[in-house]
Amino acid sequence: MRLKATILATVMLVTAACSAAAPAPQQSTEADLDITGPVEVTLWHALSGPQQKALDEAVAKFNGENGKGITVKALNQGNYTQLGQKVLAAINAGSLPDFVHAYESNIADYTKADVVVNLDAYVNSAKNGLPKDSRDDIYQPYYDTNRFRQFNNQLLSFPFTKSMFVMYENDDLLKAAGVPLPIKTWEDFEKAIVATTKKDASGKTTQYGWGAALDASNFNAWVYSRGGKLMSDDLRTVEWDKQAGLDTLKFLDKQIKAGTAYVPKGFDYQNDFAAGKLAFFMGSTSTRPFITAGIPAGGKLTWSIAQIPQADPVKAKTVMYGANVGILKSTPQKQLAAWYFIKWFSETAQTAKWATTSYYMPVRKSATNDQTLKDYWTQKDPQGKQAFDLIGISSPEPNVRGQQDIRDVIFDMLTQVTTGKATPEDAIKAAGAKANQILKDQQ
Repeated sequence: MRLKATILATVMLVTAACSAAAPAPQQSTEADLDITGPVEVTLWHALSGPQQKALDEAVAKFNGENGKGITVKALNQGNYTQLGQKVLAAINAGSLPDFVHAYESNIADYTKADVVVNLDAYVNSAKNGLPKDSRDDIYQPYYDTNRFRQFNNQLLSFPFTKSMFVMYENDDLLKAAGVPLPIKTWEDFEKAIVATTKKDASGKTTQYGWGAALDASNFNAWVYSRGGKLMSDDLRTVEWDKQAGLDTLKFLDKQIKAGTAYVPKGFDYQNDFAAGKLAFFMGSTSTRPFITAGIPAGGKLTWSIAQIPQADPVKAKTVMYGANVGILKSTPQKQLAAWYFIKWFSETAQTAKWATTSYYMPVRKSATNDQTLKDYWTQKDPQGKQAFDLIGISSPEPNVRGQQDIRDVIFDMLTQVTTGKATPEDAIKAAGAKANQILKDQQ
C-alpha cells in the first residue's frame, strides 16, 4: 500500500510539474463558433415611445448589415415590471426569448432558474469577443453592475439602456428666487426649495420647490449621496437602514410637512416641471425627452441637469441605473447571434447614435469623439452632455437575489413616511428587518 501511495504521489508531482511548465491551451467554447446559416433571435424589451422607435431603427440597421444571416426581432413586453413577470412565466413554461432587457435584480432572479448565459466566454473569445482596448473603452462601472458576486462573479448581462439618477433644475425659477448655483449640499438644496416655494394667503402651496417622486432607486441614490452603503460587504444584510437612510427619510418627511415638497402622482412632476411650475425634481437622465415634449406650445423653459445634493461634494455619488441585456440559454447558434447584436450595439458608432435617438447614455468613452454626438449635444441636447459628465460619480445598485422584493419594501417604507402612517425611525427599522429576512430566505 505504501509503495502504491509513493508511486501515485510521484505521478501527481510529475503531472503538476508538467502542467506548470506547459499550461494547457485554452479550450474552445460555444463563443468561438461560426454562424453557419440564417438564424433568428427574439429580444424582449420594455422600451416605448421614442426609445422603442430608436431601438427599432438600430435593429433594422443591424439586420440589414450584419452579413451573417442574423435577424433580430425586438418585441415590447410592456413596462419593466410586466416584462419581468412575462420572463418568469416563460421560464416556467419553458418557452423563453433568446435575450432579454433586464435590471440586475431581474437577472439575479432568472439565474436562480439556471437559464442565464455567462457572457465571460463571449467577451473573452479570441474569435468573437472584444479586444482589450475595446473592453477598456466601456465604462468600468457598467461592467461592475453586470458582474454578480453571488454567482461566482460571472458577467451575466451587458450594458444596454444605461442612465443615472440626477437633479433637474428649472433655471428660470432659480434665477427669479435668487438661488446661488451650483447646489452642492443637502443644506444648499433645502434653502433652494424653500426659496422657490410659493404659498397663498391661507398657507396653501401654489408652487413647490421639489417634486419628490418615490422609488427604491431614488432612495438608494439619496443614501449614497449621504455617504451610506446599500449592502453589507458579505451581501447578507442591507445597510441602507443605518444613519444615511434615516437622515434621508427625515429630510423627506420634513419637506412634505413644510409644504416645500410634494409626492407626485405618476409622472405629474414631469408635467409640472415642463410647465414651469416646479423648481426641482430628481430622476433618470432618460427623462429628458419627456421634459422637452411636455413644454406647452409657445412656452419656454430654461433648464439644466446637475448632480444630486451631497453630504460631502468631494465624494459625490449617485445611482447608476437603466437596464442591461442578458442572453438566455437556447442553442449555440442563437446565443452567438444574440451576442453578435449586443457586441455590435455597443460599438462606438452605434452607442453614439443611440445617445442621440434614445436619450440614454453612450456606454463608451470614445463616443465623446463622435462628431455627430458632439453636434447633437451642442445644438439640441446640452442637458445630455451635462448628464454624460456625471457618469463618473454613478455606482451600481445591489444585484443580489431578492433585490426585486426589497425594492417593494423600500417603496412601502417611503409611502408610510410620506403619508404620515409611520415615523422615519419606525418605518426604517421595520423595513430593514423585512429586507434582511428576504436576504436570509434567499441564501
